[in-house]
Amino acid sequence: MNSSSHGDEPKWVCALCIGESFLQSEMGDESSGQCSYCDEADAPRISVEALAEHVEQAFESHYERTSQEPSAYEYALSRDREIDYCWAREGDPVLDVIADALCCEEAIASDVLDLLSEKHAPYDPSDAYDESDFDPDSHYRRKRAASGDWDGLWSRLEHALKHESRLFNQEALAILNSVFAGLDKVRKLTRGLVIVTAGPGKKISALFRAREFRSAQSLQDALEKPVEKLGPPPGQLATAGRMNSSGIAVFYGALNVRSALAEVRPVVGSNVVSAKFDIIRPLKLLDLRALERLRCEGSIFDPNYAKELGRHDFLRTLSRRLVLPVMPHDQEHEYLITQAVADYLASLKTSALDGIIFPSVQDGVGVNVALFHKAARVAALDLPPSAAFHGQLAGFDPDTGDEYPSYSLQIDLPESPSDEPPLSFPFKNYDWSQLYASHREPSLSLDLNTLQIHAIEAVKVKAKTRNVMVTKSVPHQRWGGPFDDLTF
Repeated sequence: MNSSSHGDEPKWVCALCIGESFLQSEMGDESSGQCSYCDEADAPRISVEALAEHVEQAFESHYERTSQEPSAYEYALSRDREIDYCWAREGDPVLDVIADALCCEEAIASDVLDLLSEKHAPYDPSDAYDESDFDPDSHYRRKRAASGDWDGLWSRLEHALKHESRLFNQEALAILNSVFAGLDKVRKLTRGLVIVTAGPGKKISALFRAREFRSAQSLQDALEKPVEKLGPPPGQLATAGRMNSSGIAVFYGALNVRSALAEVRPVVGSNVVSAKFDIIRPLKLLDLRALERLRCEGSIFDPNYAKELGRHDFLRTLSRRLVLPVMPHDQEHEYLITQAVADYLASLKTSALDGIIFPSVQDGVGVNVALFHKAARVAALDLPPSAAFHGQLAGFDPDTGDEYPSYSLQIDLPESPSDEPPLSFPFKNYDWSQLYASHREPSLSLDLNTLQIHAIEAVKVKAKTRNVMVTKSVPHQRWGGPFDDLTF
């Protein structure tokens, strides 16, 4: 008689005897009745046969049976008398795995195992070496989530954007919707969400930005127009970057000056101006680094959980995919995917993201932040409009008559507000790009006291060096023997 039934009557397990929450929710009130394992007379329940089917499906998706014998290498290690190695089968006994998965007593797990062991019994019972699935002596371990389907979707996305349609690509939109679904609810393995808030009083409260200048005049312009020259360029001057298309201005910053300098990739002999920009309002940023530490919560008995695990495994690799180094001559083509991702994330309504946090490619250890166009506006300096800026690039030594690098910025303020000049028409010097920027709330404020000029004297190259193995081969030569002259 099968241990999962009382005579002809099947055994039943109530929700109180199964601690697994998903299976508990699957037990409807219509199946309420007597439990075969406790004293509950009227509780939601499930038959042991149905429970075994759930376990079988979960094992197929999330577990793998380990080898019952050592590999050739492991066998060799166990035979080596000079080392202390004892082979042990990987994984846990199948009965323990079932009991842990169901969160139930051993008696219930044992009845489930009896059913599955009988179902998967080998065709030849006399073959002692033919261990079947759910053999009582078998061991199991968790499978690694497979992201193959998502890898295929991503490859399809890249091909569609590069070679088919870049604008209004509905297939690309559908793929991005699938990949980034529920970002506001995804959690890291450590703690917290992958979407963080930056701004006043937060861990990320300021960003550093650097710009390269190759002439004395352009350097002086940067000092006298710091917001214009150090902030995001106007749309007509915005070149394509990793996170933006040509003509769309975004703010690329870093969490420290070193990373900001590295991302500029300056040439020797140029000057780089850097400054700190305070974040003056709360901004929501997607931390790509956190995607590598995602935690996917769910039940192995949920048919959709395996697919979600695969998506999470793919997301863990997404950070590296989006920040892969790109050679300058390949940027126009290879940046298409990262630009599409940035545009997609910037347009989200549910998460309302303002930017992305990602590892520094050039620095190798630093952290960069890209603020989308909607959050890339720098506030005007808190100075009267008629304030005059005068930049100084050199000092004069009266004793030697020599000039030396000396940088200063003199700001001349009007004596009183009444000294402000009246508006004149036409607006000869009006920046018309500000007309279209007025709907964007400023997110950043330039701290003039943090202005620094870096004279680039040398560039340090960090590289992994590997030797080239050179081999020589001699063409095959005919062996000189007594039969060489014979012909047949």
